[in-house]
Amino acid sequence: MKHVRAAVVVLACLLAAFFLGRTADAQQDKRSKQLTWEYRDGANLNLTQLNSFGAEGWELVVVTPYGKDYYYVFKRPK
Repeated sequence: MKHVRAAVVVLACLLAAFFLGRTADAQQDKRSKQLTWEYRDGANLNLTQLNSFGAEGWELVVVTPYGKDYYYVFKRPK
């Protein structure tokens, strides 16, 4: 009887691992399809321009010095 219970527990664990793995793979596929980005850059941008980019869905990713000003890189999902 102990062997039957052990076999049932092992089988249940294997089935759970199988279905959880399939769910994780499906979620990964969905994420990889969603993570397509387009990029935009600019320099010498003022606050009005930055707010305009934000209103268009652009997310600021990097700001780096560019001479006396700054260079900006933005991204948004395609």
